[in-house]
Amino acid sequence: MPLRCSVLPLSIVCCLLLSNIALAGTGYIISSDEGDEKVTYRVKFGGGKLNEQWTAFDVASKKFVYLRFPRNGEQPKPVAHHWNPSTGDTAPLYKFPEVDLPLPLIPNVEALKVVPFAKAKGIKVETELFFD
Repeated sequence: MPLRCSVLPLSIVCCLLLSNIALAGTGYIISSDEGDEKVTYRVKFGGGKLNEQWTAFDVASKKFVYLRFPRNGEQPKPVAHHWNPSTGDTAPLYKFPEVDLPLPLIPNVEALKVVPFAKAKGIKVETELFFD
């Protein structure tokens, strides 16, 4: 009987801890092995309790860029749209700080199917950190 009594409070504590983690962002190391050459980037997805963060990749600077805004505020509006003739999909494009051209969002690490500028397809993903 004492075991049953202690399981309920423990499960409540676990749920509360996991709900806090759900608001946290996650940092990843993504890489692609290409024989002797390895292409590696660090990338972050998500925000914290106060701010949301969107991720994109800027080809010109060859780096991941981030658009931050208050979580309880208004989301940034797209500045343009891109139509993909291969799929027929339309993607909104957003203005990121320190980037000249608008970029499409990368919604999460699962959406990455290749490492930017890697010659080989495929991707290795490692969780590096959680941040708030």
